[in-house]
Amino acid sequence: MWSSLREVFARELVVLVDPTNPQHARRRKQLTVAVGTVFTLGMAAAMGVAPRNAFDDPLAPRVEQALRMPDVRQQLELLTETDEQSVYVRQERMQRGDTIATLLRRLGVDDPDAQSFILKNPTARGLFGLNPGQTVQAEIDDSNLLVALQANLGGDAASSRELVVERVAPQKDGGDYTYRARIASVDNDVHYEMASGAIENNGFFKSMDAANVPDEIVSQMISIFSGVIDFHHDITRGDRFRIVYEAGFRDGAFVRNGRVVAIELINRNTLYQALWYSPTDGEPGAYYTFDGRSMKRPFLRSPVEFSRVSSGFGGRDHPLHHKWAQHKGVDFAAPTGTKVFASGEGTVEFVGQQNGYGNLIILRHAGGYSTYYAHLSGFAGLRDGQHVGQGEVIGYVGSTGWATGPHLHYEFRYNDVPQNPLTTTLMEAPTLTGKSRSEFLNYTSAMLSRINMLRTYNVLTASN
Repeated sequence: MWSSLREVFARELVVLVDPTNPQHARRRKQLTVAVGTVFTLGMAAAMGVAPRNAFDDPLAPRVEQALRMPDVRQQLELLTETDEQSVYVRQERMQRGDTIATLLRRLGVDDPDAQSFILKNPTARGLFGLNPGQTVQAEIDDSNLLVALQANLGGDAASSRELVVERVAPQKDGGDYTYRARIASVDNDVHYEMASGAIENNGFFKSMDAANVPDEIVSQMISIFSGVIDFHHDITRGDRFRIVYEAGFRDGAFVRNGRVVAIELINRNTLYQALWYSPTDGEPGAYYTFDGRSMKRPFLRSPVEFSRVSSGFGGRDHPLHHKWAQHKGVDFAAPTGTKVFASGEGTVEFVGQQNGYGNLIILRHAGGYSTYYAHLSGFAGLRDGQHVGQGEVIGYVGSTGWATGPHLHYEFRYNDVPQNPLTTTLMEAPTLTGKSRSEFLNYTSAMLSRINMLRTYNVLTASN
């Protein structure tokens, strides 16, 4: 049928475009009549449905009425009053080497009284503690005098401590303005940010940068798994991570990142998971596995920030004496001044110098364990008998004593017998049970759904 219709249209088209065809004139007249009929019917239909009004009906009645304009003089007077000066808001970021004078100058403030107040007032001097990059906001009037100044002093994702310096009107007519400073607590809007990715050939830290994971979140990740993973040696290409963390916002602007609330890491085909949970019985919050087992271990795998193992546990050729001897600990190579952490909670048994150990710290722990930290360049204000917590900074890497270069010599002992700290199996943390476990599962269900969402996203990405 379609082929026959195409043939009919083709024949008629040939007649219309060929003036020598005997049917040409007749077909043109027929086409002209058909098109005219269509336009006529369309106009009639439009007139039939169009509304009738005074604009298109010349016979419709018309009424003319004078309108009185409103009196806007009072409103104009209010807008042009000059009793109150305009206030302008400016923001600047602290720069390295900034003084109060240079900061106020960039903010457009020309107010010696305000500058003198900030320099002398103990609360206002909190501006000196700001780090480069932090934002300071100032309100100034038409005379470039300071009306108010705000600066964020820190806090967490949920709330911020804000320094406020503000001008106070004189109590008596004709008196001078004064200033006051206060610390205000400001609530933030907490959002849950998510990130995921894989470890590439460029290493762990470069891979985290590529996934836009903030540095402070990376540090938390290392701390969370410090009891089970050595991030300087255990992480390999192909490992995957998924993270949910808090981020604080105020008035739509980012303030700071908060705590990691859920994390999943696949390291060498082994799955590690952690969730932040604060029990309702008043116990401090901590990280737990997804099945309710505490992530905290009695001892850290590595007590040094950003290091590598330069000499392992066991027999070796001594680098100074050139004799085969038993190496009672593990050496972590790191630059001088690198932070050294207490690998477990304990009490300072010794702090000082001791033969080949050089500057040495000995911590005594529960259950017959002790740890040694040798060749230090300095101590973090420790004294004998002082209690220290796990992860607390106790000293700094050095090369004192019998050392050929900066490193930490770390020993792990049980009943004063040296053990290999990299292979020793330590006691497992207890698992939540009963009511505590039920509360934990209810609390963490939302975070688990976000982790599951990231798993789905990774699968979809991999399939594209």
